[in-house]
Amino acid sequence: MVYLSGEKRGNQYASLCVELDIASCGSTKKEAIDGLKSAMEAFLEYMGSEKRGDEIYRPVPMDELKDFLFSEDEVSEQSLKAIPLALENA
Repeated sequence: MVYLSGEKRGNQYASLCVELDIASCGSTKKEAIDGLKSAMEAFLEYMGSEKRGDEIYRPVPMDELKDFLFSEDEVSEQSLKAIPLALENA
């Protein structure tokens, strides 16, 4: 899995798993990333328990990804980093 973490927006950092269309935020980058990991684990556990494995992959719609990457409010360039993410229960 890969997620993107962006610059601070207001008083929050945002993180996004582009493959699963799951997002999180936090007051620090670590909080945003840890929240994303928890949300992804919960989603994967739930989908597995419901035997809906064929529905797990659901990439972020392109227009939503553009909004995440290029906020209209942002004038300055954003620094984004794609990071491999390993889940314990995956």
